[in-house]
Parts: sequence; C-alpha cells; structure tokens
Amino acid sequence: MVQIEKFKAQSYGKLRRNCIATKELFEDPLFPANDHSLNLSSSRGLYGRVVWKRPTELCDSPRLFVEKASSKDVTQGRLGNCWFVAACSALATVKALWSEVVPDYKMQEWDPVRAELYAGIFHFRFWRFGTWLDVVVDDLLPTVDGQLIFCHSTTENEFWSALLEKAYAKLCGSYGAMDGGNLCDALVDFTSGLSEMVDLKNGGYKVDEEKRNLLRKQMLRKHDEHALMCCAIAAMDSSQFEARTKTGLIMGHAYGITAVRDINLGTAGLLSLFKTGEKLTLLRLRNPWGAKEWNGPFSDGSPEWTRISKSEKEKLGLTFEDDGEFWMPFEDFVAEFTDLSICHLINTSFFSFRKTWRETFFLGEWTRPNHAGGCPNHDTFVQNPQYIFDVPKDDMELIVQIVQTDTRGQVVAPTDSSSSTVYSSIGFHIMKVEENREHRIHKVKKKAVTSDYIKSRSMFFQGPLNKGRHVLVPTTFEPNVETQFMLRMFTEETVKVRELKVDYPEPYWICAPFCSPPSCVTLITVEGATGLVVNENTYCLIKVEGQKLESDVVYNSQEPLWNLSGVFFRYDVCKPIFVELWEKKVFRDRFLGCAVITGAADNEVISIKAPLVGRGSKQSDRHPGEIKITTATYDDLNAT
Repeated sequence: MVQIEKFKAQSYGKLRRNCIATKELFEDPLFPANDHSLNLSSSRGLYGRVVWKRPTELCDSPRLFVEKASSKDVTQGRLGNCWFVAACSALATVKALWSEVVPDYKMQEWDPVRAELYAGIFHFRFWRFGTWLDVVVDDLLPTVDGQLIFCHSTTENEFWSALLEKAYAKLCGSYGAMDGGNLCDALVDFTSGLSEMVDLKNGGYKVDEEKRNLLRKQMLRKHDEHALMCCAIAAMDSSQFEARTKTGLIMGHAYGITAVRDINLGTAGLLSLFKTGEKLTLLRLRNPWGAKEWNGPFSDGSPEWTRISKSEKEKLGLTFEDDGEFWMPFEDFVAEFTDLSICHLINTSFFSFRKTWRETFFLGEWTRPNHAGGCPNHDTFVQNPQYIFDVPKDDMELIVQIVQTDTRGQVVAPTDSSSSTVYSSIGFHIMKVEENREHRIHKVKKKAVTSDYIKSRSMFFQGPLNKGRHVLVPTTFEPNVETQFMLRMFTEETVKVRELKVDYPEPYWICAPFCSPPSCVTLITVEGATGLVVNENTYCLIKVEGQKLESDVVYNSQEPLWNLSGVFFRYDVCKPIFVELWEKKVFRDRFLGCAVITGAADNEVISIKAPLVGRGSKQSDRHPGEIKITTATYDDLNAT
C-alpha cells in the first residue's frame, strides 16, 4: 500500500478550501517568498532584484499544462540544477510517472470558466525514505524584470515545471540547496525507483563490444519499461566545467534521455519498403538549457537522416529545431559521455506480464559507539546492523538498494560556499553463514557479495546468490559515521528478512531467575562422507543437546559432500555431539551410522575424520565409512 505523508503537516485540501472560502490567495508561511527561501550566493547578484510574482501577473491565461507534459517544457534557469531539470525532462515523457508527481493535475489546472476556484495553491509528491511526501506550495515565483529566473517552460503561459521546482526547493530547504546535485537522487524522488550509476568511461564500455551491446539492449528494454535515464560528461577540473566539446556537448552538465529506439537504415523512398536494412540504435537527449546541441552524426539536419525513410522519421517524431533536443547514435553516446544514470522501476504487482519481484525494506541507523563499524577493512565491521535471510535456490537474483539520509537543505542561511549535500561512502557486505544461525555474527564469515562503496545518497546492486542462509551488513566505508539509512531488497522468490539484534540466546525475563545463559558455543561443519560401499542417497543430521540441523540429500554418491555448517549454544559441554548419516528412502529413511564428538571448550578449530558407529547397544551395527568434520568450541559466546 502506498504511504502518503503531508510534508510539514500541511494539508493541500484543507488549505485550498480555506482560501476559497475566505477569497484569499494562499501564501505559504513555511516557504515564504523572501531571500531565506532563495538562499543564493551573493555572487549571483540577484539579491534586491528578485520580485515574487504569481503566474496571473506574468501572463493573461496561465496554465499548469499546455496540451500535455513534454520534455521541452523544462528549461534550466540561473540555478545550477541541471541534474534536476534533466530528470524532469525524462519524467515528462512518461505520463504514468509524472501524474504521480503531479497528483490530480486536472483538478489543479486553472479553470477560466470558474475563476473563483483559483486559490494560488498547488501540491506535488516526492518519494523519500519509503514514503511519498505531499508538498504544498503557493504560486509566487521568483522573477527579475518580469521574467522567471529559474526553471521555466518554452511556452510562456505554462507553469508546471516552475511550480514543481519550487516544491522540490521547499523539500530541499531552499532554491540554493538545489545548486549542484546528483541525477540519481532526482530520478528516485520522482519514481520511488532504484538508481544505478553506470561508469561509461572506466567500466570498459568504450572498448568492450560485448559489454557495449549488453548495455544497448538494457537501455532499449529499460526505456520500454518506462525507466528514467539521464547522462553527463564529467569535467576533470573547474576549467572544463560547462566547456563545450568539438561535437557541441557540454562538460560537467546533465542531459535527459527522452527516447531509445532501434531504426531501420536503408535507401529512403519506395524501394526501402522492400529491403531489409541494417538496424541502428538512436538516443534522443535533451539539454536542460534548451539550446546547444550535438553536432555529430544524426544531429539536426545532418546528411545521415537521408538514409532514414519518411515512415521511420514519423515514428521518431523527428523535428529540427534549436530547442536543446537531439538524436545521436548509441555508439557515439558511449564514446562521448562518461556517466549514465538509470532509475529502474521494479514491478511488484502480481497482476502483470512483466517479471514480478518481492520487496522487503527496513529503516535503520548507524550510531556510535557500537553500531557504526565501517566496511570489512575495519575490526569494528561486525558492529554494524545485520539482516539475515534464506536463499531458497542457487542463482537467485537479488536487488539491493541502500539509501542514506538526505541532508540537503541543512544550510539555512545564504552563503557563498556550495550548498550541495556531502554524503558518506556507503555499501554493503553479504556473508554465507551457518544454516541455523539466529543471532548476530561477531566474526567475519565467508563472503558472498561485497558491493562497491559509493559516495552518494543511494547505491544499487543486482546479482545472483546461491542457496543458503546469508547475513547482509549495510555499512559506511569509514567507522563512527552516524546517519540513518533505508535498506530495500527485491527477490524473485518470497524471502523472509529480519534484523539480528541479540548476541546469543537469553532466557525469557519471567524465567531469568531460574535459568542460566549458555556456557559455550560450538561451530561445526560436516563437509562430507568417504568410504561408503555403494552409491546411496544420503543426508546428515547434527544433534547437539536437543538441537537438530539436517542437510540436503546428495543423490547417488559414495562420497557425498554436504558442507553443512551449524552454530550451537550449549549449556553442558560434557554432553556429546552426534553426527548421523541417513539414507533417504521412499517410506522410511535408513540409519547408516553416526560419529560421536566429545571435548571441552578448547577454543581451537579441529578437523577430524570420524568413523561411523552404531547407536546404543548396536555399536557394531554400522555402515562402512567416515565423516569429515570441522569443529570448534569456545567459552566466549561472542566468538562466532
């Protein structure tokens, strides 16, 4: 169920009804039309010049939308928020997405017939930390000399992009807080999707044809799934920032990707209808400035378009205008750009023909002194929050997203320094653990996955995991960094995930006066058996003081390998441990023998090959063979 929360407890419906009843236009007391809400550096020279005006003061017939939302409706102003504007360009191409961000857009539209319903109030929705925030704004917009100074539409009387930017500025704390940002952040805030940053420069895409082809197919598929995509060319230093390349592209600048299409190449005209031509993948990009376009192959008016039939051009909606929107071949895109941001829209609906994922999410926190341990490079790593889950089959696809708190907007006074958010480097580590583990780990276990550590608001991973019990540990790179985080996991199968909070078994409080805690803990791994006389379907069973752990069945083998690991908290170390070998049968399984392990808490790892013996008085009634076991018993309950 979608959660919608009123940002700063402001109710759009209640405020609008009150304004209509009192016949007063709304003025937002929580984001007033003043310099505090601007929060710009003095070097911009805007202070004392800005006049806040409503759309009704800027044109005769204002509209929220003219015709429909389009990527051309969004043009960057005097604010360094190309990251936000590029994301808006991508958002505008998918009605199902922008209608979530602009709720009830038809009801919010100016109605020239019923002018009394205009109250100067609008609302927009952004996704943060698992919740859609409904943000209310008035329509007083900053202008200089009667012109909007920030985001605006190419159509004079269209205002959805300017009002959307104001709502996002309120969410961030000020307009100045949007000066510099991350493409992925805006994409996630618009969609609740999962953002992935693809490094085109260092990821091998420019030289590896196979990787490049996989990326091309992924972009085509993701576009069909309405994923939002943006891109940029990284500037190596300040001298390159907003410099123009030989091909007309801007460095240190974000572009929205508004279409990805395969087209047929061939001779334009009637004959092309009877030919099977070569296919070419083209991308449509938009510069948020509304000008300065690509001038390479397939740019506006280039000769390459003569190879494209009229019908293909019509399918593309091709126009040649100096509006900042242009087409370019995929190969040139990879060669020219350094960064690609993809916002994946994960399908969690069972009523869909697309692949369905199961979502689990947790809100957590890294706190000092005992729950901010840093990455696995640090001895304090195991102090981080821990989440345990079982993978039911090999090669199960897993998607993980970790999002840290957005501190954008904590700068509350105008400053000449950058107001961009400084994020901690975050990532995660997944370990394969004992099949019966129920408590926190205190020693690093076998690695299953280690993510990259990224200095951004969120990080994304997708990949396979093999069957078994696992513990996921979200971390900052350095220890003792405090911040809140959200963990989202998407799996192909239904997987129960829970946080590990307890170090070892503790008696219920009502029994505490009469019960003692465990005296030691034993780790045991049954690797396999050798010397069995026939191929059999076998499994092993570990028994420790009333606790049991059973392996999977290995079929038709004289030397089965189980690699079954268990952790057992013990109350009487003098009691033996039994490892039983069983043959799987249709009606009743057959006991083949067992190995008996005894010993004190010697805090040492021991590997043994234990011969199979019978049970009780039937010690001689056993199956030939040995079981290979590794075990260790510790008197420190936090040793595992």
